[in-house]
Amino acid sequence: MKNTIKNTAYAAVGTWLLALNNVNAAIQFWEDKINQNLKWSDQDAVTVIQNWVATITTLLYIIAVIVILWAGFQILTAAWDEEKTKKWKTIIIQAAVWLLVIFIASSIVTWILWALFK
Repeated sequence: MKNTIKNTAYAAVGTWLLALNNVNAAIQFWEDKINQNLKWSDQDAVTVIQNWVATITTLLYIIAVIVILWAGFQILTAAWDEEKTKKWKTIIIQAAVWLLVIFIASSIVTWILWALFK
């Protein structure tokens, strides 16, 4: 089990690094063309990407909070049924973990954009 988790982690990191390299090369190659297509705006490609990331993460935050509120409501209306309460507690914990993952992912994307273009 440890080897499987370890190998999966190595594969994920390797894939992430390859993807990062490809994305960096593509952004550098197409940045001028993207900026030319943004004539209606004085924003560069990095600002547009940051705005999209902010919009998507905000939407994901809202969805996660709604799931937590819905699960809390379901726990309140579970009428002391242990199975239902356990199920919805698990969903609350998963949604809280996803809030953390969303925050970390958006921070990583922001950091990568800052590191590549600033």
